[in-house]
Amino acid sequence: MSRRQRDGHDVLEHEYEGVTSTLRAARSDVVAWLAARDVDQDLQDRAQLVLSELATNAVQASPGTPYVLRLSMDEAGSVVMAVTSASNAGTPPPRESWGPATTLAARGRGLLIVGRLSAEVDVEQPADGTVVVTATLRSGADV
Repeated sequence: MSRRQRDGHDVLEHEYEGVTSTLRAARSDVVAWLAARDVDQDLQDRAQLVLSELATNAVQASPGTPYVLRLSMDEAGSVVMAVTSASNAGTPPPRESWGPATTLAARGRGLLIVGRLSAEVDVEQPADGTVVVTATLRSGADV
């Protein structure tokens, strides 16, 4: 796990194996990093869930291919989480179609959940075949 300064900000950056068994370690790393910065419990809980959804999407889109978590806090105290992964499954769906086709669908809710728990969500697909999903989470009333 890498902890470093970037642009005057403390950053957690870590690469995980592209398997679901890494989700527990990634969640634990997020909580430990946020707790060390006195981030409130609600924001820690939301960050854990957002990480779980983004990392699960990364593993499902490209099984066995590592994904990278980058976590920081901006000047306003918001948590900024980015998950970068390979994209063997094509382009993520446009935001207006995030969510299941029906309320009984077993899959397809990940980005919808991330969108509801985050103040902002940005999906980028650079030319190198990766997908970067960045979620900005604000505390309490600013959600």
